[in-house]
Amino acid sequence: LETKLAARGADEAELASLLAPIEAEVRKRLGNFIIAEDDQTLEGVILAILLERAHTLSTAEMFTGGHLAARLAPLAGAEKAFRRGVVVREPAELGIADVSTAAAETVSRSLRETSRSSHALALLIELDQGADRPDFGGTIAIGIADADTVVSRQARLIGGREWVRAGAVELGLDCLRRHLLDLPVDERIDFERR
Repeated sequence: LETKLAARGADEAELASLLAPIEAEVRKRLGNFIIAEDDQTLEGVILAILLERAHTLSTAEMFTGGHLAARLAPLAGAEKAFRRGVVVREPAELGIADVSTAAAETVSRSLRETSRSSHALALLIELDQGADRPDFGGTIAIGIADADTVVSRQARLIGGREWVRAGAVELGLDCLRRHLLDLPVDERIDFERR
């Protein structure tokens, strides 16, 4: 979702004074859900943080076809931060038996160690069975490891295969952004189901 603020004023100073209280209220209400501003993108924000702190990242993802890595790896400067992207279809290919937060933690911890990255993000998806349909969904398990901690989160997304794939990638990136900024990774998002 995008939020735009608009006002009319005689000059920049008047516009700034008109918008300042509105912007403050928007920031207060949206809080941790503000992921990027102006021309920024979610992946651009993440890369900027990684580069600023001289961190590196590796990713592991299931079912997404590499879309998570594809959001980060092509960015200018990513060659200094993005180490490795692992793309699989089955849990066994990552050395796990199921999709769970414990499995996501295991994968992220192992990937961080083997890739020698400062951070690793695991995005695991267990899809519903059957044909694609509007009520088709998936359970998403996310694990993020750094040198000191491993955090995880589980979510349920509904809306068809493409929606689950796209939503899971967005959720994984947002959880990484939150972790890098010391924000809670487990705040419920608007398109998540219980």
